[in-house]
Amino acid sequence: MELLSIVWNVADDEMVKIDLKVAQINRTSFAISGTVDLCYEISENTKVTVTLYQSASGNSDNYRKLPYQVSDKLFDCLDQYYNQTFKNFLSCSNFPLIETEARDYKYRQLYIIDKCTLSNDAAPNYLPDGYYKVLVQFTGEADWSLILLFEVESILKK
Repeated sequence: MELLSIVWNVADDEMVKIDLKVAQINRTSFAISGTVDLCYEISENTKVTVTLYQSASGNSDNYRKLPYQVSDKLFDCLDQYYNQTFKNFLSCSNFPLIETEARDYKYRQLYIIDKCTLSNDAAPNYLPDGYYKVLVQFTGEADWSLILLFEVESILKK
């Protein structure tokens, strides 16, 4: 799984400031670097929706929505998926290690991400080869979204 790009949309720049880049760190690996400045505190009203799309060619006209979707209160998603999804980021960012419940933590701060690479550990092992677009939408106190573009290629092809 290779991260190709990341883009974002923020409704109010006073609430969320994002500056993220994908950079090639060696011949075969890419990493995310940059900052996410949350200028508000997450509450029970904060919701997140994650939607997955797939395209065999990567052509923007050919993406189709897949039946994998998460939509819930952000705290509930953090409790269920955070440690599995973000464990790679603990050594290359200032993301917190959540040891109790997500509601016990404060999230309003500047997050710094320095050459974080993604692993396949959290990805399903049955995704067919192709391009994947992950749309992550946050609503509540602030509305903002991230779109991550990945390429999945069988290990046997490499």
